[in-house]
Amino acid sequence: MPELPDLTPEMKAAVGKPGAPTTYEVTTLGIRTFARAVGYRNPIYFDAAAAKAAGHKDLVAPPGYYGMPVYNPNATAGPRADFDSPFTRNLNGGTGVYPIERVYAGDVLDAVTTLVELKLERGRLGQMLIRTSETVYTRKSDGKVVAKTRGTGLSY
Repeated sequence: MPELPDLTPEMKAAVGKPGAPTTYEVTTLGIRTFARAVGYRNPIYFDAAAAKAAGHKDLVAPPGYYGMPVYNPNATAGPRADFDSPFTRNLNGGTGVYPIERVYAGDVLDAVTTLVELKLERGRLGQMLIRTSETVYTRKSDGKVVAKTRGTGLSY
């Protein structure tokens, strides 16, 4: 198992650096599928007429659903970490979702992820690298930030 005396200069330089934006499309199919999968029953997530009757402009995306990334099969390789980690095992340490504005069917969002904290800790499995990242979702049509997520990744 690798041991690091401290974060490498490359690791320290990655903190605070935003990644490239990823575009997400919010579709009616995606909204309905997500709402069904997590057990929501409110008709504003399933029926556009019910959503409009409730004062919304279209089908409402449930909290935590920000669409699907747009895939381009002709694009070069996707985003890559700014440093090489000596740790090969990775776990999701949790994600917090912070909705700010309603998201609707037809919205197109840009998401930018920034590594906000990186630290080495000792756990029961040995040394771990703990990454905390924040992703900001911005609606392209009006430039409003609609949500932020904060995630923790554990590598050991």
